[in-house]
Amino acid sequence: MTIPTVPSLVVPEAFSRWLESRGLIYQLLVDFYGRKPSLSLVAEWRGKREMSFAAEMTEGGREIKRYLCSQEPAMLRSICEKEKLEYTRLMNEHAVSPFVAREAAQLGREEEFCNVISDVYASAGVVFKKCGGEADDHIAIELEFMAVMHERMLYNSFSIRSAMELLEIQENFLEEHLLKWTPQFCKKLNAATDSPLYLGLSHMLEEFLPQDLHMLRAWKSSLESSAAAMV
Repeated sequence: MTIPTVPSLVVPEAFSRWLESRGLIYQLLVDFYGRKPSLSLVAEWRGKREMSFAAEMTEGGREIKRYLCSQEPAMLRSICEKEKLEYTRLMNEHAVSPFVAREAAQLGREEEFCNVISDVYASAGVVFKKCGGEADDHIAIELEFMAVMHERMLYNSFSIRSAMELLEIQENFLEEHLLKWTPQFCKKLNAATDSPLYLGLSHMLEEFLPQDLHMLRAWKSSLESSAAAMV
């Protein structure tokens, strides 16, 4: 009896740097949009060699790197206290709340949209542990979904077919959810703060998401070509 095989996943060299860095970028965005910037969090990201490499992919990442890595260690505590206050103000001020741009985009259908996005998570088998009662459409939750899908695609995919399935989930999520409302969110955030940290995060988000979608599409095309060549 012949056992059918599935072609193995081979990552082209042209996509290696992007695949190695994108998970770190999503995690950085999750960490800083999802909670107050503690001293331990800032120290962790300052000390990550891989993050320094990933930051170079966007101008916003370079802004954050310059800001956090140029500070004297003795100054980090006071800087973190300042940025904690700014986080609290930005996340609670209606004019720049993570939900305002979503509300505008959905024309008052917030509850319906939350049900839709919850179904997306459920269909992908993702359940979040929410420490602060975050809604399913909170920016940090949506970004974490992308981080989870990236990890599955990178480390748990052993074939072109399975990689394609996870890739398409991410492509659709960017197109149908994140990229529909984050440009407006970033515009509001840019106008509402002069914090080097949150301006850098906003610029990073604004630049990285379209770039990531472009790379997903390019890799999808590469995988389709590889699969066709094996037929």
